[in-house]
Amino acid sequence: MQKFKKYIIWVIVVGLVLLAGLFLVRSKNKPVDYKESKIDRGQVEKVIEVDAQVKPEIYADISSELPVLVKDVFVKENEKVVKGQKLFVLDRKSVNAQIAQARLAVEKAELEEKHSRRHWDLLKPEQKMEIKKTTEQSRQKLNEVYAQASKLTVVSPIDGVVVRRNVNPGEVASGMAMKVVDLDSLRVEALIPEVNVGLVRVGGLAEVTLDAYPDKILAGKIISIDATSTVKQNSTYYKAIVKLENLSGVNFLEGMNADVDIIAQNKEGVLRVSRDFAKKDDKGYFVYVLNSNDKELVKKYFQAGLVGESFVEVKGGLSAGDGVVLVDSKK
Repeated sequence: MQKFKKYIIWVIVVGLVLLAGLFLVRSKNKPVDYKESKIDRGQVEKVIEVDAQVKPEIYADISSELPVLVKDVFVKENEKVVKGQKLFVLDRKSVNAQIAQARLAVEKAELEEKHSRRHWDLLKPEQKMEIKKTTEQSRQKLNEVYAQASKLTVVSPIDGVVVRRNVNPGEVASGMAMKVVDLDSLRVEALIPEVNVGLVRVGGLAEVTLDAYPDKILAGKIISIDATSTVKQNSTYYKAIVKLENLSGVNFLEGMNADVDIIAQNKEGVLRVSRDFAKKDDKGYFVYVLNSNDKELVKKYFQAGLVGESFVEVKGGLSAGDGVVLVDSKK
C-alpha cells in the first residue's frame, strides 16, 4: 500500500513537470503583437496648457466712500451707460446725519487730548501717540464725510455696460455698488507657471477654448507678459494677455473661464519619432527595434531635440525611414 502511494505521488510530479514544460514551450513560441512606426520628417510642437479667464482692460468699480443710504438708482444691470451718466443718488439726510456724528467724534477726541496734555509729561510715548492718532483719525473721517456730501450724485467714469448692480433705493451703499465694463476691452488673461514663462514670448500664438463654447477653438496672440509675478496657492505665475483674432458667433462676456494652449516652440521639417514610441531612461532617449530574426526587441538610443506633445525631434542616432516598434499591450 505504501509503495502504491509513492507511485501515485511520482506520477503526479512527473505530470506537473511535463505540463510546465509544455506551457513554457508554447509561451516561447507565442507570437508577440507589435505596434509599428517609422522615423519621418514633419512638425514638432511644444504646447503649454494653462487656465485663463476673460477680464476687461477698461472697467470701473464704483462705490460709496461711506456706508450711506441710497435714495434713487437710475440704471439696470446689463444697461449701456456713457461717461458722466447718472448711476445713483445718495440720501442727503443720511449724509448729514453722518456729518453730525463725525463732528461729535472730533470734539470728543480733541477734548480728551486737551485733558491729557495737562499731565502730558507723565504719559508714556506710546500713550501720547495713541491719543494723537485718535484725534487725527476723527478729523480724517469728518473730511471724508464732507467729501461724500459734495458728490451725492454718482456718475459713470467710463462708457460701458453695467455688469453688476449691488444697490437699490432704500439700501445702504457699502463696498462696491456697481461695476461698469468696457466690453470692447475684454481680453483673455492667462497665468503662466514660473517654470514655463521662459518659453513664452510676446507675439506667440495660442489656441483658446472657452468653457461656454467647448467645441470652438479660437485663435489668439500673446500681446503682453507682466514683468511682476503673481503668487497663487504658494506657486509663482506671470500674467499673459491673449488677444483673440475672431469672435464671430461668440458671446464674449466678462468672467468667462477658458483653457489656453500656448505654442511655446515649433519646428518644421525635422526628423521625428512618435512620442508613444520614444522612451527615456538614465542614459537618455531610446526606441525599440527588432533584431534581424524579428524575435527580440533591442534598445536603440538617439539624440533628442525638442520634446513636443505628440513627437520628439531626432537630432542623431536614427535616420528617416527607420522602423521602430512597441509591444501592443492591448492585444
